[in-house]
Amino acid sequence: MYCGEFISKKSAFATIFSRIGSLFGRGVALSEATPSDDRRVPIEGQEAVPGVRIWYVEHNPNANPEDAKAILTKADFAEFAAIRHLETRNRSLVVRAALRQALSDSVGGKVSPDAWRFARTENGQPILVNSGNKLKFNCSHTSYVSVIAVSTIGDVGVDIADASFDCAADWLCEVMSKPELKALAKLADEKRSGAVSRLWTLKEAYVKMLGTGIAEIGDVAFDLGDDRLLSGSSHDWFLQPVFRTWIVNNQGRRYSVALASGSFTSMRAPLSRCSSEDSRGYSRDRFPALAG
Repeated sequence: MYCGEFISKKSAFATIFSRIGSLFGRGVALSEATPSDDRRVPIEGQEAVPGVRIWYVEHNPNANPEDAKAILTKADFAEFAAIRHLETRNRSLVVRAALRQALSDSVGGKVSPDAWRFARTENGQPILVNSGNKLKFNCSHTSYVSVIAVSTIGDVGVDIADASFDCAADWLCEVMSKPELKALAKLADEKRSGAVSRLWTLKEAYVKMLGTGIAEIGDVAFDLGDDRLLSGSSHDWFLQPVFRTWIVNNQGRRYSVALASGSFTSMRAPLSRCSSEDSRGYSRDRFPALAG
């Protein structure tokens, strides 16, 4: 279905959310949800970097995905039926409905939300099969909020995690590179936990953009000062990936979010060329409005 039913489906979609937050509104805090929030029309996705938009989905444990049947398909319900935990299954369906809406918003409503078709890669990453390779997306989840990224310019990865991470040395040695470990060791104790979360989400977002899976995460290194890529996996490169990190405040919780964006027109480059001079990072210090 196309434009004719887009408006009515949009109103059905709105009822299943406690709130979808705006990235570049007045700050990035997502306020406490109220009963009236369930009837709000979802806030439009906001541009994080050129060609990539972000949506937040704040999880309501009472959300009923049945309310979104006009958007969700039988394939969606079948895909998540194996999830035994009811709240987790419902959360997955709610995010899928939000993703369908975000994809349709990204093409100006030319495609109805229920018309999108999904498949999964060998690594289990969901992909679109009917966008003509013009749209890419990625999602990341916590128990309380999820984030969706949709790109019109190329592959994209996004990750969200608690802003305070375990700094145990044995854990860090398995996932951080030597340059990252050296940079972390120079930080004061009160700053190290947030820096670990920032690096972890950057790594996750990047390997998700590449589609290589978490096994590659130890081969990826970032400059802690400006989010630029220092090294990465050896078999799949973008000449100029773009990275961005920020903090989200939600119901008394702080989350670190990272975005990695490639381009359909980017040339592939070997390791020696995919350095901090080639990638582009957006330091948090350059975006004071996004700092938590």
